[in-house]
Amino acid sequence: MNNNTESGGASIQPHSVEAEQLVLGTLLINNDAYHKISGVLRLEHFYDPVHAAIYGEIQGRIDAGKLASPVTLSRTFNEHEGAKELGGAKYLARLAGAATATFAIVDYAEMVVDLADRRGILEIVDECRESILTDRQSAVEIAIDVETRCGAVATQSSNKPLVQSHLAVLTSTINEINDVYQGTGDVGVSTGLPQLDKILTGFRAGQLIIVGGRPGMGKTTGGQNFAYHAAANGIGVFFGNLEMPAEELGRRFLARGLADQGVRIPYSRMTRKDAISEQDFRRIIEEAKRQEALPIITGERDVRHVDRLRAAVKRAHQRFADSGTPLGLVVVDYLQLVQSKYERAYDRASAASDTLKSLSLELGVPVVVAAQLNRSVELRDPPRPMLSDLRESGKLEEDADVVMFFYREEYYLRSKVKACRDIEERADLEARLHAVSGLLEIIIEKQRNGPTGSVDAFADLPTCSITADRSTMQEELI
Repeated sequence: MNNNTESGGASIQPHSVEAEQLVLGTLLINNDAYHKISGVLRLEHFYDPVHAAIYGEIQGRIDAGKLASPVTLSRTFNEHEGAKELGGAKYLARLAGAATATFAIVDYAEMVVDLADRRGILEIVDECRESILTDRQSAVEIAIDVETRCGAVATQSSNKPLVQSHLAVLTSTINEINDVYQGTGDVGVSTGLPQLDKILTGFRAGQLIIVGGRPGMGKTTGGQNFAYHAAANGIGVFFGNLEMPAEELGRRFLARGLADQGVRIPYSRMTRKDAISEQDFRRIIEEAKRQEALPIITGERDVRHVDRLRAAVKRAHQRFADSGTPLGLVVVDYLQLVQSKYERAYDRASAASDTLKSLSLELGVPVVVAAQLNRSVELRDPPRPMLSDLRESGKLEEDADVVMFFYREEYYLRSKVKACRDIEERADLEARLHAVSGLLEIIIEKQRNGPTGSVDAFADLPTCSITADRSTMQEELI
């Protein structure tokens, strides 16, 4: 590796002229070698601008189905200003003469890429150093900026090939199907609701799952239940808590865990001294001890900006990897609270959707995000949600692998009963209200790789509990 110093000795730029020459020389001798590195090496990775120009010409001719050799490139580089200094077409012949074995070209290409990444990181560090010295940003903002931008370097430099043969695709597919058939495959992260799992086959790696609903439908409770159930089964969870104080989230998880133990203490009672007994308090303490080991990392409201959210998820991913319990689920509550540099709501939602979808693919985990619905849903009778009710729906529909809606008829019936003055009609409404008390309809409106439909569950929002069986909460709900 050559470490040349820029003018004034300001910074050292990592590069290797020899590695760039070996890559180019090998390509000029054997065009077939190009397909080994085309998904790894790009023009901007070359340090020497003449080498970048040569690679661009080679790339263009091979992609067009033409031969790239010292002879076919000679006319272009006899006239090229930078190449003239190196000998013009004669330099191409020297490159070809220095060609390495075809099998080694990938190693040299990766070396060129790594050195380019190092230069990119140095540039980021230099810019952040200027921010540190000029007081333009806080230390926390600078740290997040470094983490986000350096993470982007790692993501963009993935060595995954751009293409693969149909045989490779079929082999991978058959292996996946065989694992499922044998019962050894990945069946996804369970939702905790068997009927929902049956339709979705759990939350799958790489999926973006949107849980939509109007206020009061239980979408926040749903996200917390998915997170709690996954963590209780040993799966690492990142919970992006953008809406409420950490203590409120903690109370909700405590109430959810207590409900699992058959103890009903609504989270709202936990902050009222006259509303909990000594026995309740002891049970809450015992539940807190029981939940200490749950693998959940919470992102606080300060991670609302899309860059901070991405950095927080990546940090959680690393912490889980270090702990031996890999990250398996990301839950964000809720999408419209995610901020970005954009002012228009549509653009903000698009940036959030893009980031969450890319994280699901990059980290190989399902991402569940709650989303608010338009008020127009409540103008219909009954006010059952549909895809067009998603705020900024176009982009969200496009990115989402699964869109499900939470709908509680009980919520709207209570308002009707309260407003009704006709005795007979009120009696009918009350009878219907009794029948649907606690009922939560989960409507799967979109599933990219599976069926749609609906599932009935039962929600006790005061304890943040959603279950498949009504009997466990029926006494309290009715």
